[in-house]
Amino acid sequence: MPASAFLSFRGEDEFKVWTLRGLAEFKNLAFTMDDASLRKAIDSSTDTYIRSVIRPKVKSCDVCVCLVGENTFRSRKWVPWEIELANEEGKRILAMKFWDTPQAVTPTVLTRFGIVPHAWDINWLFQRM
Repeated sequence: MPASAFLSFRGEDEFKVWTLRGLAEFKNLAFTMDDASLRKAIDSSTDTYIRSVIRPKVKSCDVCVCLVGENTFRSRKWVPWEIELANEEGKRILAMKFWDTPQAVTPTVLTRFGIVPHAWDINWLFQRM
């Protein structure tokens, strides 16, 4: 059974996340990425509903991958909540900076859990999934 990854990222990095998805398919990797926000936006403005959609996805994944871009550290709501939930659920958490933001600031939530984002390296990421 393929490993399942939940992707946590800031919405403005959506195009870059599509690139990651494409690379995974190109390399024919045996894992799935749960990035439902890319396939269908959560049609709600209420936090309770959004959490009710995201929570089971995090709970059912094998690993949570935080993709760090230029402004990810500015995320005050969803990225920190997703990472905190993954930690509470005992999920492995990986973090990787995008190729074009090697100097991106590490989000506080990652620092709090002792997670240091790796430089962009698809092979590193896929080997750990």
